[in-house]
Amino acid sequence: MTNNIKNKNGGFGILKLIIFIIIVIFLMNYFHITISGIINWFGTMLHNIF
Repeated sequence: MTNNIKNKNGGFGILKLIIFIIIVIFLMNYFHITISGIINWFGTMLHNIF
């Protein structure tokens, strides 16, 4: 009985992670955000701070 519950929780965690990644990718596409865009944004932020 306890093994079944453990396995379900583990699978659910992976499922949530996959859904989270899909949502992030969808939002990035929706707002036209790219990884390089984020890096450039961080670069300008750091450049402005220092």
